Amino acid sequence: MKRIIINDLIKWKSSPDRKPLVLKGARQVGKTYILEKFGKEYFKKFHYIDLRENKNIHTIFKDTYNPCEIIRQLEFVLRIQINIDSDLLIFDEIQDCKGAITSLKYFQREMSRLALIAAGSHLGMTKNEESFPVGKVNFLYMFPMNFEEFLLAADEQAYEQYENFSIDDPFILPEVIHKRLLELMRYYFVTGGLPEVVGKFADLFMEGEKETLSEVRKRQKELVEGYKADFSKYSGTVNANHIHNVFESIPAQLSRSFDEEVSKYIFKGIIPNQKGYSRISGPLSWLAKGRLCIKSMIASKAEHPLKSYCKENRFKAYLFDMGILNCMLNTPFQAILAERLGSYKGFLAENFVAQELYSYLNADLIAWFEGRSEIEFLISQNEHIVPLEVKSSNRSRRSRSLDAFVSRYNPKRAYKLSGQNFGKQEKRGIITLPIYFCGKIVKNN
Repeated sequence: MKRIIINDLIKWKSSPDRKPLVLKGARQVGKTYILEKFGKEYFKKFHYIDLRENKNIHTIFKDTYNPCEIIRQLEFVLRIQINIDSDLLIFDEIQDCKGAITSLKYFQREMSRLALIAAGSHLGMTKNEESFPVGKVNFLYMFPMNFEEFLLAADEQAYEQYENFSIDDPFILPEVIHKRLLELMRYYFVTGGLPEVVGKFADLFMEGEKETLSEVRKRQKELVEGYKADFSKYSGTVNANHIHNVFESIPAQLSRSFDEEVSKYIFKGIIPNQKGYSRISGPLSWLAKGRLCIKSMIASKAEHPLKSYCKENRFKAYLFDMGILNCMLNTPFQAILAERLGSYKGFLAENFVAQELYSYLNADLIAWFEGRSEIEFLISQNEHIVPLEVKSSNRSRRSRSLDAFVSRYNPKRAYKLSGQNFGKQEKRGIITLPIYFCGKIVKNN
């Protein structure tokens, strides 16, 4: 499957200031696959070393940090030859080998011409007690497949139509194309963006929708159990049961949103016999650092700097993947595809936009609550603050909160994301955009 991150890897390879690269991301987002693909296509030879499986080489990193000696011993133990001028060396699951992360500093200092990439579970790297080589490595972050990447895997013709649409010069799509992209977005709500799940969907879909989506849901359930198993493995000083409770609470709270907007996160009842933000802040931060949840702070004013108008204990929480969200809620995929979710579908639309924005921005998101008005997302574009209002309905509806924002702050641009086709309201300068294009707003931000 094609992943957009390959372009960033190519830029890293050709950078004159290249340092060892650390690729971070949650489990099952496709780190190993993309690194092997990158090695095959862009290097004469690549050497993939799984530091979880190859425990016999852990002693190398205990004995020395000298890059020449590490390479010499790796060649001896693994019976390989590493050309430091033309080969790619990959250390996967680096968090499982004590000393390996620290060694990156010495590779940068003493063997900078070697193309070296380290990858591993974001959770494991967060727990790792080693002194991280700050300033001595480059970082790259990987996310579940966003909607653009899903289209590449599921329907290349639809992807071409998606790519042809420009935010800077928008136009009304032919209705048949608009409906197809909406249909594919609903499939994405079911599958989410974990590559193994998307791959299963793409491979099996021609054999029958019901059977394919049943297999998709089965695999998602297995992945959820795997994530929960990681809570105990990597939680460290944070109580694993508390992490489990907070993780389970996110889909539960999202699904209680009966109106269009997702409410702020409620602390009460999450951890038995405990209440207040201080009790859940540790588990929540752990999940956010592990890229399993997306935090959206709530600003009381839409002025720079936005974070100065946010409070630490006032935020929304979204799940990192649409498919896992619907799996944990046991939402029937037939109801998602038939749009028979009634007032509940608003939270799905909002979580979808959060996942899309997060995959491009790689930062906490920000909402706006002021008086009785609220906007789901604010984004910064240079000095401008741009509001994004999310509506799940396909019908045109008055946007009182967006009207209030425009009247109060007079933004350069304002977007209403919904199931409608493109439309511009000249009087207020509000652009109505199909919700599936939300990632294009920030793609080159």
